[in-house]
Amino acid sequence: MNLDTKNIIYDSVKNIRTHGKFNGSIIVMCKNENIILTDSLVYYDNIIEINKGLMVGFESILANKKEAFSISSNFRFNLDEDTIDYSVLIPEDLVEKFDKERFSDAFPYTINLLHSAGLLLNENHLGMNHLDFFKGEILKNPIALIHNGICVADRVVIDESSNPIFYGTLIIGRNKKENLSISYESIVNVSDKLIRYIIIIGIETIKE
Repeated sequence: MNLDTKNIIYDSVKNIRTHGKFNGSIIVMCKNENIILTDSLVYYDNIIEINKGLMVGFESILANKKEAFSISSNFRFNLDEDTIDYSVLIPEDLVEKFDKERFSDAFPYTINLLHSAGLLLNENHLGMNHLDFFKGEILKNPIALIHNGICVADRVVIDESSNPIFYGTLIIGRNKKENLSISYESIVNVSDKLIRYIIIIGIETIKE
């Protein structure tokens, strides 16, 4: 469904700007493909300030190598610098669905990685693919950047064909008319060819 404009804090394409202080489940999509999760954001005078946000993405560590990262910090963006694609406040009813269907942490076959790690990156010579390594496993706290959108899921299962299947997933992105939309899906199958990257957020990062 299309997001109500009251839930769109900033949209660089549709030129939607909603100033104010926001609390709740907030996602910020950066134009460099980094994603920020936060529950506190202030937008004023073309400035976005984020309190205790979690930024995830990939960064270059060598000329021919990239590595997943996660940073828990405060962030400040000047929108005149064209760094943000959009920022949205997830509707409460979808947050409730997401929380209600969260997988039990006590499930014996769930893998919690200590540090955030890259599972998949489709980027020509800099790419990585660890799907075969985790075949048949259940991984907690994945974030995926897909074609025209973001998947924030409770868990991802790598099936016997090495395909990722997301469970308990919020999907945020743009539709064919470039409007921001959001949905909640219990199960999502995405071809790995449509996935830009998958990062598993480590439990140490979540605790910070």
